[in-house]
Amino acid sequence: MKENKRKIIRNLLIIVLAFLIIKFIMSFKQENIINKLSETQKLVRTEIVELSNNTITIPISGKLKSLNEVNIISEVNGIFQGDRFKTGIHFLKGDTLGYIKYDEIENKLNSQKSNLLNQVSRLVSEIKFDYPKSYDTWLNFMNNIQFNKPLPNLPKITNTKFKNYLSGKEFYTSYYSSKTIEDKLRKHIIISEFNGTLSQVNIKPGTIVVFGQKIGKLQDPSVLEFESSTNIKNTLLIQKKQNVIIESDGVEGIHYGSVSRINKTIDESSQNMSVFIQTSSNNLYSGMYVYGNIIVGENENSYSIKRNLLTNDKIYIIKDNKLIEKQINIIQITDEKAIITGINNGDEILSESVKGSYTGMNIRRQNK
Repeated sequence: MKENKRKIIRNLLIIVLAFLIIKFIMSFKQENIINKLSETQKLVRTEIVELSNNTITIPISGKLKSLNEVNIISEVNGIFQGDRFKTGIHFLKGDTLGYIKYDEIENKLNSQKSNLLNQVSRLVSEIKFDYPKSYDTWLNFMNNIQFNKPLPNLPKITNTKFKNYLSGKEFYTSYYSSKTIEDKLRKHIIISEFNGTLSQVNIKPGTIVVFGQKIGKLQDPSVLEFESSTNIKNTLLIQKKQNVIIESDGVEGIHYGSVSRINKTIDESSQNMSVFIQTSSNNLYSGMYVYGNIIVGENENSYSIKRNLLTNDKIYIIKDNKLIEKQINIIQITDEKAIITGINNGDEILSESVKGSYTGMNIRRQNK
């Protein structure tokens, strides 16, 4: 029993002694020092503003097509003839492209002209005595009625009595009947409306054509045009006749054109407007894809920056190693760049976009 008590007392002494030793050792341990975390500084690239004159250009692109281009549509039925009606053949204004056989209608017209000529010759002999002042005019009119030429225009008639006299002789009926047949004959002969080239041919000589059938396409390759889509801000800077620099991957060199039309109606799908560019370059062709820039002008005391540095018409400048938001004026925006005013020479700005940037952010400049 006594032996057990001694063991208990001994164990208690060991525990107390161990506790005292630990306390003694802990008394020599330094207190933990709580470090306050300093705010991090973002490492950024910057640049110093130097205002200058910046050329304002607006990028454009599109597919060229002939400004003067018409589909040739048959207005009558018959057999088409035309040995030169072939793709690539060039015609001058007024040249005959081809014709639809018109022998029957031509004979009908000449018969009608013959009747008209007989009627006018009788009228002229009567006019000589009844309306002598009009005699020379109507004699000249009669002499100009020829089988191989279009009918002459009617002389101007101011005398109501004389007008009624002609009507009573059924002159107007005969004249306009001839005019109607002449107009129908004209539809059989296909005349070039301008200097141009046949870019498309749908029939061969000897083929029967019907009313409304498309038989080809005539275009003037000397004057080309293309449509380009531009955003609203850029479109408002554009004016007619502004110079345009045009390029194409298909041909070397720089070509020149000008703004011909501006459509300020907004396209609902793209929210853009359309501008039309016209060119007469000999090395550009219809159907070719081109691109280039409209030269709008120059803006003095402005600065060109990367577009991604803009935040709702604002940029960040740097003061006392902090980012400060500043309102600026945007003169023009392109895909990659923006021309702005509203900053000063010597201002320090970001030269790259910083993710999560905000006013008051501490920054540290990165060595170049």
